[in-house]
Amino acid sequence: MKQTIHLLFVWGLIGLILGGCWDRKELNELGIAIGIGVDMKGDQYQVTAQVVIPSAVASKSSPSAGSPVVTYEATAPTIQEAIQKMTDTSPRSIYLSHIRMLILGEEYARKGISDVIEALMREPSTRSDFYIAIAKNNKASTILKIPTSLEKLPANKMFASLDTLTKTWAPATKVTMDQLLSDLTNPDIQSTLPALEAVGDIEASIEKGEDDTKSISPGTILRFSGIGVFQKDRLLGWISEQDSKGFNYIRNKVDSTTGHADCQGGGNIALLTLSSDTKNKVMIRDGEPVILISVTNNSTVREVNCQHMKLDSMDDIKEIEAASNEKIVEIMKHSVETVRHQYKSDIFGFGQLIHQSKPKLWKRMKEEKENPFMDLQIEYKAETKIKKIGSLFESFQKQMKE
Repeated sequence: MKQTIHLLFVWGLIGLILGGCWDRKELNELGIAIGIGVDMKGDQYQVTAQVVIPSAVASKSSPSAGSPVVTYEATAPTIQEAIQKMTDTSPRSIYLSHIRMLILGEEYARKGISDVIEALMREPSTRSDFYIAIAKNNKASTILKIPTSLEKLPANKMFASLDTLTKTWAPATKVTMDQLLSDLTNPDIQSTLPALEAVGDIEASIEKGEDDTKSISPGTILRFSGIGVFQKDRLLGWISEQDSKGFNYIRNKVDSTTGHADCQGGGNIALLTLSSDTKNKVMIRDGEPVILISVTNNSTVREVNCQHMKLDSMDDIKEIEAASNEKIVEIMKHSVETVRHQYKSDIFGFGQLIHQSKPKLWKRMKEEKENPFMDLQIEYKAETKIKKIGSLFESFQKQMKE
């Protein structure tokens, strides 16, 4: 009896181990998608997949091996049907585990994007660390067909560009699936997504394909420019690069950037932000909430076009710091007022901030006003500290004129 029980136990373990391979997929059976695009075609979904061609990206492949990617498209009533339907033209099953970019067409984004988020979150092979962007004034299918320079794989180029841009310039913001899902399910903050724009002769670049990237000046370039403002899951419109930078300052998403401050006697001075930190808090004044935004910036001088300045003078350093503070406050204030007047959408998370610190007050405000964001009092403060001034104390342009 004991021997029978032991045998059953062993066979049960073997069954569990072997059962782990039931859904295995061989690499040569998969079409690895690195970019997915979603558009609307009538009342159906048009899904585009940018798929890697393994032989074209192999280390020993010749430079003339051809395009390293191919795009497949399919249209169906649901997104998952469209992805599976691509096997009509693709010899391999589309595999979503290595997606780098999800591109959503502008027309589609204006109708609501929650269904694509739902579809991809339910897909067990999909990870959530890819970036999401809106094809500004274009279809996602068009964006995914444009060849790119420097990076062989266009979706990888988009991913790397957005990653670098947000770390060094801050005119856009990178958003992953997890972050977007968190914003969409939070009633006290509205979502944003970066705008991806194609600049140039798009049709000619697509027709030339890989040959277009061999030119010193490609016919079409892809650039991230500003961010899209949402109300729930629907795209309302766009804000500029400068207003996007103000948004990033408020949301504490500025790692490093370069800007300029105006000099009192004319001219301007370029400053590189070495580090930036924003603290937002709520203060109650006369029974009403006031949002306090405080930015601390550590910067270095990168360019001086103010001939009257001698950077070995503490007075001049203080003047630069004051000018920088004024500029940062101006950028943040303009961003908030632009979003208020054009879209009435709280993308800054002020409602969430009040809800977290003063939940009863926020509940009362929502009962009394349809959109509390429109009347919120906001106070801005910036503190810039110049850490480095470069190797020149005085502009040599002044010496030239003398």
